[in-house]
Amino acid sequence: MAKFLITPSLYNSYLWYADTDFNAIWEDPEKAEEAEKAAYQDWLNCLNKVKTPTTEAQQKGINFENAVEEMSNNLDKVRFDGEEVVFANETDFMLTSILDKAEQKAAYEVAKIVGKGLWQQTLMKETDKYLLYGRSDHIAGNMINDIKRTGSYEAGKYLKSIQHQIYFEGAENIEHFRYVIAAGKTNPSVFVEYYHKEPNNLENLLGKVDLMVDFIKSVPEFYAPFKANWIAKGE
Repeated sequence: MAKFLITPSLYNSYLWYADTDFNAIWEDPEKAEEAEKAAYQDWLNCLNKVKTPTTEAQQKGINFENAVEEMSNNLDKVRFDGEEVVFANETDFMLTSILDKAEQKAAYEVAKIVGKGLWQQTLMKETDKYLLYGRSDHIAGNMINDIKRTGSYEAGKYLKSIQHQIYFEGAENIEHFRYVIAAGKTNPSVFVEYYHKEPNNLENLLGKVDLMVDFIKSVPEFYAPFKANWIAKGE
């Protein structure tokens, strides 16, 4: 039986389109309508696996994560002095040097939290209907760390995400997960959102995925590209 590939990015796109009250975010009805149309197009692009150019915000997140990895591997060669990060040997921090001083400070704070570990590990679990798939930013001991760079943060921002739930299933012996978030446009502050693996993690996760798939199947315009692009390889 063919299995659908389920990833955090697919579910996040679905949530943003199908579970967001745009009128509650934007008081201006025209802006709310524009945002909803953009979310709809992003959702279709996701289902069709349309490759789009990396946005400035996405590139900023990539640069930030690269700097965190670089610093976590060289914490003995970096320190914080007053208002800026100081490197013992700048050639060890070529990726970090791309960031401005405020971003470097935030990346250093995140690096101290996560420490050394394994980067970019593939995490998968196969069920009777789905292949759950993700790629972790960082794993150290019994903790998965996911690094976020965002313009703003409110507590529980990632509560509805299934990213931590998928990762728990892909790394069955790991029971702890942290979103380590640098938030703020010019002077980022660092926050930690923590999750523990619950006994009913898989059941809860599959319930959410089933609802998404039922929603997709109810709309031919969504189901056609989903069937065409989201069947797990080898099926």
